[in-house]
Amino acid sequence: MYSVSRRQRELIQRDATILQAAQEILSEDGYYGLTMERVARKSSLPKGTIYLRFGCKEDVVLALAERAVRKRVEMMQRGAAFLGRSRERILAIGEAVGLFLTLYPAESRVMHTAMGPLREKASPERVAALVQVETEAMEILRGVLRDAIEVQDLVLQGGATLEEILLGTWGLVDGAQVLIESGAPQRSLGIQEPLRSVWRYFNVVADGYGWRPLFSEWDYEQSLSRVRNEIFPEEVRQACANSAWYGSGR
Repeated sequence: MYSVSRRQRELIQRDATILQAAQEILSEDGYYGLTMERVARKSSLPKGTIYLRFGCKEDVVLALAERAVRKRVEMMQRGAAFLGRSRERILAIGEAVGLFLTLYPAESRVMHTAMGPLREKASPERVAALVQVETEAMEILRGVLRDAIEVQDLVLQGGATLEEILLGTWGLVDGAQVLIESGAPQRSLGIQEPLRSVWRYFNVVADGYGWRPLFSEWDYEQSLSRVRNEIFPEEVRQACANSAWYGSGR
């Protein structure tokens, strides 16, 4: 069994201290309020020590984003393992993403901050590490889509491709999250349960591709209930304390 040395444990703990300090600063004052000097003060570590591990503040943000994406990937993997039809498994992945956004809003925001041009200033190693875990998330969806095609729940027609559906699904996931984080659906559209609206929209699109069982053929509300009870009971319990979560009271 692989063992971690005392020195390695110390380095891991040091990095965790640095990232925790940076996350708190980002949550309080945003990206432009984040400086290496402030991270040093908040973490009670010398600035030189921080620069040994993170070459610039962009590296810090990407490290935070990588950590957040890994947490979301773990939840997505649990959703993808749900015992059900392919569309039920996609529903379970969507529930994982929705719960992550609800329970970890600060981490969700830093993920999207790291999608912007700040990657141009970060080190190639930090960018590569983040891209790797983002690819893992994409592969979870790709795997369910492949299974759907293999069992003919999804039959590609009219020039449709797996990659097209994958891009559209992932774009819906992250695009909707950014809007929800901003409050735009409630403020501009009057939508009080945006996660439910996104879920319904995805089902309409999936029906358009003929992805079976169709929405009219299956009780997806019951599927959602099973996902919550069987896969994410603890997360749902926490999320129900937030009245903005679309599953509240159900």
